Amino acid sequence: MLNGLFVRQVGQQYLIYTPQGIQVGYVFLGQDGQYAKDVVVLNAVTKALAKRWGLSDKKN
Repeated sequence: MLNGLFVRQVGQQYLIYTPQGIQVGYVFLGQDGQYAKDVVVLNAVTKALAKRWGLSDKKN
């Protein structure tokens, strides 16, 4: 879970879902094995999507 969204990895493809199971994103980051760099990109993407969908994993 990143920024309140679930991320499912299939190879180098990442599917992003809300907690209700609605797919809100799909990202392909290449077959280069750079998983640490993928996480940096996914953090930015999920942060923007969480803001768009009004979600957050932080306690208020």
